Amino acid sequence: MNLIYEDFPASIFVDDEEIPIVTDFREYVKLIDILEDTDLSPYEKRFLVDQFFIKGPPENFEGAMDALAEFVTMEALRRPGQESGEEHEGEEREKDVYSFEIDYPFIFSAFLHDYGINIRTVPYLHWWEFRMLFDGLSDDTEIKQRIMYRSIDLKDVKDKDERRRIEKIQRSIKLPDDALTDYDIGDAFEW
Repeated sequence: MNLIYEDFPASIFVDDEEIPIVTDFREYVKLIDILEDTDLSPYEKRFLVDQFFIKGPPENFEGAMDALAEFVTMEALRRPGQESGEEHEGEEREKDVYSFEIDYPFIFSAFLHDYGINIRTVPYLHWWEFRMLFDGLSDDTEIKQRIMYRSIDLKDVKDKDERRRIEKIQRSIKLPDDALTDYDIGDAFEW
């Protein structure tokens, strides 16, 4: 897939059937919230996820969940041999480095600063476009700084003073342990 000349996808394929889906970024931020919500029953979650299928839920719900997870993680853009966000047996889960809910003020200001896009009022922004813009935010934005500090493994910092400085920053910007990133979404679709 080459998005320089191809459109962003507006559907998924399940059993060779094209299924139109909702594609606005806000809906996928909501989806992450739905999947994280421990107060919702599996039935309620399924009802809410069904709303992502424009013509109603497909017959093969499991296949649809797999395809939707691939849409969310932008699997179609992965080059052959490139790692996906999935964990492999024996590997540690990737550390959460951002949260759309907690880091919202910093994401909002970064989009406004870097692109002039007000993510509260923009009428529509495709999930993939949002993710590409998010990934491309300037390194000097607050959200990118938070991501950078959260991703540092203190075991790799040799200088004791620098390690203490980074540890203090990490404590001040720590995310809750139960935050769900888009890399966790594939696993979260298991019903």
